[in-house]
Amino acid sequence: MENPGLRTLLTFLAQVRRNAPVNFSTLSKERRRAYGMVSRYLRYCIDQGLITVVSERRTRGRYPSKDYALSEKGSMLLAIFENDDA
Repeated sequence: MENPGLRTLLTFLAQVRRNAPVNFSTLSKERRRAYGMVSRYLRYCIDQGLITVVSERRTRGRYPSKDYALSEKGSMLLAIFENDDA
């Protein structure tokens, strides 16, 4: 696979599937990336319907804590590229 953006997206989706339900800080820690990059990928995946919000709870902070999981569409996309690599 020659497209680095697609490769990053697929590894991001695989990480969500592996650790689901996963929250934002866990994604950022495991990817060893800044919050901005993880936020952009997360927002894109939610907008495209690849990731869904599983739960949302109020914490001490300003924003609620959300847990994410791979959607059916995201699972199908990963399956297509996993079969393609084999």
